[in-house]
Amino acid sequence: LPWAIAAAAAALATGWGLSVVQPSLAIVPLGLFLLLCGTAPFFPSWGFFGPTVTRGRADPPGVALTFDDGPDPSTTGPLLDLLRERGIRAAFFVVGRNAATHPDLVRRMAAEGHEVGNHSASHDVLLMLRGSRTIARELDRCSEALDAVGVRTRAFRPPVGIVGPRLFPVLRRRGMFAVAFSRRARDFGNRRVAGLADRLLPGVRSGDIVLLHDGPVVDEAGTQRWLEEVRHVLDGLAAKGLAVRPLSEHIDRSVNG
Repeated sequence: LPWAIAAAAAALATGWGLSVVQPSLAIVPLGLFLLLCGTAPFFPSWGFFGPTVTRGRADPPGVALTFDDGPDPSTTGPLLDLLRERGIRAAFFVVGRNAATHPDLVRRMAAEGHEVGNHSASHDVLLMLRGSRTIARELDRCSEALDAVGVRTRAFRPPVGIVGPRLFPVLRRRGMFAVAFSRRARDFGNRRVAGLADRLLPGVRSGDIVLLHDGPVVDEAGTQRWLEEVRHVLDGLAAKGLAVRPLSEHIDRSVNG
């Protein structure tokens, strides 16, 4: 935990120094450190608790397209059809229980050249508040579901992109690394599909790791509207001169294998 340890040491040293001058001031740097610890999980790009990939290379111009929470027959199959039609390879961060239920979709992802990452076994949004054993179990169960269909992954994306201090030792022991994102449509896991492309595209720039979802659409707009929004995203990226490249190529780091 390089930054967290450095910040803790600085807070202690500053607190000790202030206590010599005015004892009541010693609590200030310690309070700031605790505030930082409470804020950092929501900003993985800070690397406060450990290194997290949030962007890729910007030259040549391009982005990586990633999808979370699948696979699901209602969305993943049509999405794979669209990506095949466009000749685009994406990265899918799958939930273990969904991968175990729909192994054929995971096989298809891999067979069609997409990359597959670990998104935990159950998508517990409070996972980073759990103990190390629970975090390890969630990673391992998802990896087991992927192993069962011949897919091995090094990349883990924590649920809702929140990181914590217990995650990184677990990843290191498994030879894995954390991947988050730098641009998202705030679709709330396909609960807000309408206007997805219009929210996403204006802020996209070269080097971004773009987050979308292929979990079931619960927005009233429906699955077909969601698929049209994804089409608009692909069209918009092309109009901006941004190629969609595989995540491993984008971050110069192996994801599968």
